Amino acid sequence: MTSFNLVRHSLNNVDDVAGRWQHEGGEVFTKTRRVGYYASTKRVIWGGTDAQNTAMLTLTIFLEKSKTGGIENITLQGSHDFNTGNEIGSVSAASAAHASLRGKTFNRVVNTVNIG
Repeated sequence: MTSFNLVRHSLNNVDDVAGRWQHEGGEVFTKTRRVGYYASTKRVIWGGTDAQNTAMLTLTIFLEKSKTGGIENITLQGSHDFNTGNEIGSVSAASAAHASLRGKTFNRVVNTVNIG
């Protein structure tokens, strides 16, 4: 299992005619060592996801630079439950260094993300 701790630095809501976007960002740690940053978007759709107080979720963890100069990354997709703050889903994409995580499930409880 792979685990990360997220330390949020920003959380902003943006409403539009169709619903609400929630944007979150901050630092990523393994134990006490910062290993990168993250960006998360949640999408609420009026008349759809709001009925269950949930949102569509995409969270990308940006890790170290690769040998080719790009940023290694892991993208998680799933749902966010506004009642509990918990998130569940699976790894939808990952750069080569983290390819073994593709398709694995994840859960986020408070600020801890567990993959696998």
